Amino acid sequence: MDPCAVPADAHTLLFGARKLLLVLHAAAAVVLIGSATHHLLQMPARLRGAPRLRLERIYALVVAVTYALTFALGALLYPTYRYHVRALFLDRHHPAISNLFDIKENLATIALLVALGMGAVGGRLTTDADDRALVRVYVGMAAFVAAVVWFNVVSGLVIVSYRSV
Repeated sequence: MDPCAVPADAHTLLFGARKLLLVLHAAAAVVLIGSATHHLLQMPARLRGAPRLRLERIYALVVAVTYALTFALGALLYPTYRYHVRALFLDRHHPAISNLFDIKENLATIALLVALGMGAVGGRLTTDADDRALVRVYVGMAAFVAAVVWFNVVSGLVIVSYRSV
């Protein structure tokens, strides 16, 4: 049988759910960018030794959970994107946009581990017994995660503006 004769939805996993997955992925990204930004805004107080523990813990947890959720939804979308958008359109007509997607996804994978670690560390820091070196690492983690999230949201919008699932 000619592979071109196979219905498009038979080529990729969850093709029929692609629009719903894309909306859920975008909604999770909105929560993620907000929580990562608000978490980063707590870091000057942390560095001054006057952290807002409750807010930090909430934001660190929300960042870790929504990062994992956003990443998982993106992973579910990936087979459809890879075949229907990237292979059939972007690689041929906009290779720079395909490369931007690769950069975005590589950064996302690295930052996922940092976000999960930040969520774990954030719940353990206190005001009195904080190790200054750990605090600096924690603040660096918050800055890295927020920067990657912002880069990924903006680059994701650019990529989708060329062609979506």
